[in-house]
Amino acid sequence: MIPVTTRPRPDAPVHYPREIAAAVTLPAACSALVAAGDEPMPRTASIAVLTACAALATRFALIAFLSARDCPDPRAVAAFDPFLDPTPPALRGLGPEPDRARLRIAGDRCADAWRWWRTEDPSADTASGAAGALAIASWCSWALGSVARAQTRAQYALEARADDPLAGLVLRSVRAGTGPAWERR
Repeated sequence: MIPVTTRPRPDAPVHYPREIAAAVTLPAACSALVAAGDEPMPRTASIAVLTACAALATRFALIAFLSARDCPDPRAVAAFDPFLDPTPPALRGLGPEPDRARLRIAGDRCADAWRWWRTEDPSADTASGAAGALAIASWCSWALGSVARAQTRAQYALEARADDPLAGLVLRSVRAGTGPAWERR
């Protein structure tokens, strides 16, 4: 039986198994999203992306990773800590403009992971990861200025999980006409 929460010490923050699984698979998901080539991700990579996208903290780390101009090593990516880490400026479309091809490929691969989920495992237990992957895909589209694609992806993410915070943020940004304000090189 999987415990509902884990706490190593009484004064430690509570960790949920889904967040732990997301943090563990984050480096594999980062690698899958930026791997060379345009071919579809293998099943194992889709599962890693869906698992890593199940928690908001790992999605913030994915956004920071995908938008980084220096293309950091995927194996070194760690989950976002809301108590210690500042919110990634890229979440709001601020900072240096990310590599457009990198964002496009990663967004399409996140959408592919969501499609795989819809055809292979549309269970309620994995809906948060599927919604998270599509929310990352919608953010990538928004970051590229493709508002129609961002809106469509965000709406489908909210259909998978109505309370997804990232999909809701992207959808509100699109509806408000707010786009990224990247610093051009």
